[in-house]
Amino acid sequence: MLRRQATCLLPLSTSAAMPLKAIFVRIRARARITESEQGAYPSETQDDGANTPTISLTKPQETLPQLLPDNRRDTVDASGMDYHDKNNSTDRNKGKYSDYLAIPQGFQQLGAEVRDQSRHGAAYNFYSPSGPFANANSFVINGQVSMIDTSQSNQPVLQRLIKKGRPEAIHDSYYREYPPRCSEDTRVSLRNDVLRWRGNPDRQQRLLWYMGSAGIGKSAIAQSIAEELERTGHLGGTFFFSRPGQINDPATVIPTLAYQLAIRNNTYKQIVNQRLVDDPLILDKTRSTQFNKLIIEPFQLIATASDTSLQDPLLIILDGLDECKGTEAQCELVQLLLDHAGRIKEFPLLWLIYSRPEWHFRTIVSDVDFPAPCEKKEISINDAEAQADARRLLERELAKIRKQYEGSLPAEWPLGQDVDRLCKAASGHLGYVSFMARFIGNEEVGDPEKQLRICTRIASGLGVDGGAQINPLEALDRLYGRVLSDVPATILPVTMQILSANLNLWRRYVKIVRDQADYLLLTQASYYGALRSLHSVLYIPPPSEASSKALRFYHASFTDFLRDPARSGKFHIHGDTELLDSTVRSLRWLGKNNNTSPGVNARVHQFARWFPWRAAPVLRNEGLTTLMDEMGSFDFEILQDPDPDDFSTFIRWLSTEAPPNKLLVRLVDKPPAGTFRTLSIKSEVYAEGFRGWVSDFFPDDVSKESPLSLHFLLGVSTKLHVHLTLHEKA
Repeated sequence: MLRRQATCLLPLSTSAAMPLKAIFVRIRARARITESEQGAYPSETQDDGANTPTISLTKPQETLPQLLPDNRRDTVDASGMDYHDKNNSTDRNKGKYSDYLAIPQGFQQLGAEVRDQSRHGAAYNFYSPSGPFANANSFVINGQVSMIDTSQSNQPVLQRLIKKGRPEAIHDSYYREYPPRCSEDTRVSLRNDVLRWRGNPDRQQRLLWYMGSAGIGKSAIAQSIAEELERTGHLGGTFFFSRPGQINDPATVIPTLAYQLAIRNNTYKQIVNQRLVDDPLILDKTRSTQFNKLIIEPFQLIATASDTSLQDPLLIILDGLDECKGTEAQCELVQLLLDHAGRIKEFPLLWLIYSRPEWHFRTIVSDVDFPAPCEKKEISINDAEAQADARRLLERELAKIRKQYEGSLPAEWPLGQDVDRLCKAASGHLGYVSFMARFIGNEEVGDPEKQLRICTRIASGLGVDGGAQINPLEALDRLYGRVLSDVPATILPVTMQILSANLNLWRRYVKIVRDQADYLLLTQASYYGALRSLHSVLYIPPPSEASSKALRFYHASFTDFLRDPARSGKFHIHGDTELLDSTVRSLRWLGKNNNTSPGVNARVHQFARWFPWRAAPVLRNEGLTTLMDEMGSFDFEILQDPDPDDFSTFIRWLSTEAPPNKLLVRLVDKPPAGTFRTLSIKSEVYAEGFRGWVSDFFPDDVSKESPLSLHFLLGVSTKLHVHLTLHEKA
């Protein structure tokens, strides 16, 4: 089959083309590096499934086992024999049953000990005081002998699966006793889309992958769909990842799903039981092997046998895949599903994934080799339906609170303007609304009126009350804090610089990704690498669109979080430092670039040629001191083409109002030609401004007329002669 080539969206090689499998290899390699920087627990080496054969539904590889009565179903040994019918072993196995020696449960360790003894050249002592060889002596065993531990083989299949799995991850487990779920009238279209897709026999996709930003209610949607399919009998299984709850071990996913499939389909249960008996170590093998042996091949057998127990396909839901431990493990699970869905058109299982749009996921779904039977969809938080859902949810919850506190609240509570303010701040973010409603109705506080005032304060952008330190969005802020905590400590400063650059008032001048990277003196790879963990809170254009698109915050609650020290703590971006940071950044960019530099970024240059000179006079206190230090090391000699009006104003401020620094600027007579490089600046000012210049530089001759000719030496380590000609505007 002819392979299409794909543009890899990884920052290190944005123009390289490679097939999807190579993309997985690159992502895994990069994930190992990133996780080692974070100190993450190293994931086990897994079979990447590269040698997994294409499964044919027309050639079953084995036959369905004969169904056994319930009381005998879990007692089948490695020979395929029913322990209740050993007497017929010769007929069934054509005389070969004598080649197998089964040891009863009391000898669980026997096989291992025999192997251990044989490795050391010692004879094993069969003369145990109990068991089949009790008090035995002087006997010989002829022929091939296989020592089989039947203690695990006889263990019920469900117990073995759940022992290796994680029952807390199942949608109706005790751990999820009060899970988030959609109200009857919220996220209706998203839920109906999934239900219609599952029930459509003409569906083209076998896997749906919904991505959405942090905290918008993806788990609530997944929970509601799981419960609906449970009622209709079309649910195969669920796994709800939770990093805070430490339900994130990738090794538990397949056993947990197999357990749920086994309790829902008896035929599948017996196939899996037989396989676990035939190979008791399946659950200790690679995830690729487990996936094929315990999920794909059993249902292949069921499908080829025209089993009537599966009239409609079952849906398996994986929620919060981004919270699975290790990027490499996440990609492995995705690859297993994509390989399966891409190879098999008809199968009794469908797959539904919910996750944040992490960088490695976006890379996978953006590849041209992303299988056609798999579809990726976005969960929007600011479309009309989401905003209507948010208002509906808020109004319903406030109505419940009003009823609960009937007689204790003002007749007009809540005010329409307060509801409007909260809805505007939520902008379709159902998580935001839920957190606010929960806070307002907190029974321990018992004061909805006061709680609502706190919420409207935050919704108005005033931040958390510094005195009370009460935060209605504490749960959402913990989520944002976790996202930023995933950034390695060595990279975090660069990440915060990029976030700061996208928060300040001058972002509109340098907002395109390529321009921002250039402005911050970062390579494109470094820029994207610093944002790798932030795809759940930021829209980050792929590198192929870096020259035309900008970063975008998914929701204003994240920007509010960054600006409010009471909410963000160590991740706080101080508004007072934005001006200083931008000024310093502009100076440093000018120190590396000018209008004669080859390939200079015209948009960044246009910004940098005026911004630092206009911003410097506005700075105060420590910010001003920092700027003066930065200017002391700036090479003014290479400066070219600054904005004449802003630069002349800067020179005047530097000479008359800035902290004294005679080394940085001096008014001088015209230097001899060739002594210093000369930068000629011509500017015009109105009459009042012109008289101010005369007063500052010619106090003894206030009758000076236009034009004024002034000469300055600018710089510390290197000097630039600035010849300023000032004209009075008519």
